This record gives sequence, structure tokens and C-alpha cells, in this order.
Amino acid sequence: MVRIQGKYNRRDAEQRFSCVYEAVSGDRCIYCGMPNNGKFDHQPPVYALHRFSAGALVTKRQIREQFGTCQLVPCCTICNMGLGAYIGCDINDRRREIADWFLPDNRYPGDKLILVMGYGPIKLHFKYRQTQSIYSFPAVGRAIYISALTGLMKDRYKSFDDFPDWLIEAQRELNQWLHAAPKRSGQHFLEMARLESYRLVPSARSDPRGQFSNMDAN
Repeated sequence: MVRIQGKYNRRDAEQRFSCVYEAVSGDRCIYCGMPNNGKFDHQPPVYALHRFSAGALVTKRQIREQFGTCQLVPCCTICNMGLGAYIGCDINDRRREIADWFLPDNRYPGDKLILVMGYGPIKLHFKYRQTQSIYSFPAVGRAIYISALTGLMKDRYKSFDDFPDWLIEAQRELNQWLHAAPKRSGQHFLEMARLESYRLVPSARSDPRGQFSNMDAN
């Protein structure tokens, strides 16, 4: 069997497996409905294909037999970071993985109150039309993402068109605020997820939920 260099390099892996992915058109994140601003998510993750190939050359047929159809889907930066290398069994499973970063953390009793407080500024903002400074408060972003993700997961909304007016407007303004400064989206994800650095949870990218460990064991 022909083998290639096994060390993972994201750019090299994306180039290597680019012919396998089918692009899905759209200008809104497939998971939460936020504008994707030209960003996309590989499903399954490129890292999953790299792990599957185990340093050997593999065919498109082998990849599709293992993972099904490989797609490049519209995705915002925050949802992309929330997914990391998570594969998931369907779109709602992946939404759940993203939402878990923002839901109340039971290890910190005060976190639920902080999240509840995130909805307050949103209501006041749309009542009195305050400035977009409310979006710098991480709990506000958490409230917006949780509302969209869990609403879609629980069929409260059948599609993005079913979002209430406040959520549509909040997503639009949050998107504007996130892209008003370089790298703000990535930093805001860390603040929303209560992380100092993405590197503190390497499994989020390399082996979320132990999925690859389970795959290797089979």
C-alpha cells in the first residue's frame, strides 16, 4: 500500500481531499442562520479523512463508503470553531455540539444567571435602539446562538424564515459587530465559550467526544 507523509497539515489535507467535497451554495450558516461571509465547513472534517487514510492513499469510493457524501457547507466562523473536528450523525447533532459550548455550565452556579442576563440587553436594545455595544457582552452572543441553534434542533423553527423578528435583527447586528474588527469572531467565540485559548481543549479539534478513539478501536 502506498503511504504518504502522516503528519497533519490542514492546508495540505484540504488540497489533497478537495476533489471529494461537493460545494453547497448559500450565504447563511447552515447550522445557525448567521451570514457565513464566504466561510465554509467541511463535513466530514478534513481531519477525519486524514485520520481515516492513516497515511495511505485512499479512493473516493472508500471515503464515501465510510462517511457518505462529503460536503462543503456554508458556515459562520463561530459555528466552525464550535464544531472543531466533530463529525456528528446529522445536522442537529452538529448543532447540539456547537450549542454545548454556550449553554449554562453546571460547574459554575452563577453561569445560568449570566446567560439569563444576556437576554436583558437584547430586549432593551430593540426597545430603545441602543448602540451595538451590547454585542461585546459574551452572554448576548450566547443567547443569540442558543436561541437559533436549539430552536432549529427542537423544531421550534422549521427554517431560518421562521425566526422571530428580534432574532433576525440580532443576528444581523451581531454579524456587523463581529466583522467590524479583525479576528473578532474567533476571539468572541473563546469569550462566549469561557475559554482562554482554543489550545486548552485540544480534543475539541483533534478528538471531540472521543469519536476517533472509538473509531480506531473498531
